[in-house]
Amino acid sequence: MATKHTRTLVTAALPYANGKIHLGHLAGAYLPADIYVRYLRSMKRDVVFICGSDEHGVPITITAEQEKITPQAVVDRYHAMNRSAFEKFGMSFDNYSRTSLPLHHETAREFFLRLLGNGVLTEKTESQFYDEQAGMFLPDRYVEGTCPVCKNPDARGDQCEKCGTFLNPTELIDPKSRISGKKPSVRETKHWYFPLGRYQARLEEYIRDASGRDGWKQNVLQYCQGWFREGLQDRAVTRDLDWGVRIPLPGFEKKVLYVWFDAVLGYISGTKEWAAATGDPQKWKRYWTDPSTKYVAFIGKDNVVCHCIVFPARLVAW
Repeated sequence: MATKHTRTLVTAALPYANGKIHLGHLAGAYLPADIYVRYLRSMKRDVVFICGSDEHGVPITITAEQEKITPQAVVDRYHAMNRSAFEKFGMSFDNYSRTSLPLHHETAREFFLRLLGNGVLTEKTESQFYDEQAGMFLPDRYVEGTCPVCKNPDARGDQCEKCGTFLNPTELIDPKSRISGKKPSVRETKHWYFPLGRYQARLEEYIRDASGRDGWKQNVLQYCQGWFREGLQDRAVTRDLDWGVRIPLPGFEKKVLYVWFDAVLGYISGTKEWAAATGDPQKWKRYWTDPSTKYVAFIGKDNVVCHCIVFPARLVAW
């Protein structure tokens, strides 16, 4: 028997705080979400609309280095700019939050520690590029080279934008550091991983049920099925970087949570911030832990894997 929904949580993909939003962004994820929320409100439904800035990750640190400012200065600039743009356009978010807030860092660390305590995460030693001249490990986007699949000479260490292939930096042909421009060496480092493949059967069932019940778009379903056919692999949860949510573990003080892991948790921390502002700090749980709440996410096509496969798997594991 289907669960009767008494409230709706709506989220719109967190825009990256490393550039200006434009009409394409608004037309893609935000305007449709706003129209849907306004409709629910007109029907006197219980609905909360959450968004905010995604403020961690390598592109932000690269911008900071290029401009010789701090990453915080970069995200402060674009968060304010994009929030103002949304306000001028009339977006009706109940809360527009940001992932650099202490509340978000606390939420992300709590999520990480719970998965770790439940034995979900696994520690692995892996080979990673290291810039000898800069004296630092190189996270994926600090490395560029030729894609081993389509031979695009400008592929990033995490993904080839031309053919869409997700990559490990060490798979690149003729890699070079974005810091020094030199060919990096390879050193060993330790990271925590999330075993995504362990949840594949549950995810396939979830997506099959959701597609029939909620009318998922065919291109989204096909994208997910493509990932299932290839078999879901472990995904790194931590990375060697100065900017981000710090890992609260001995020996991992110089590592942060991978942005794919912490960013979507911004929906939860953003709901927590909203709840606190209403005077009822525990109110967020009604929208995230009560099965009578319907969750609707408005995303762009580049957000499909994270929102339709990775995030649901982590919520199941949590």
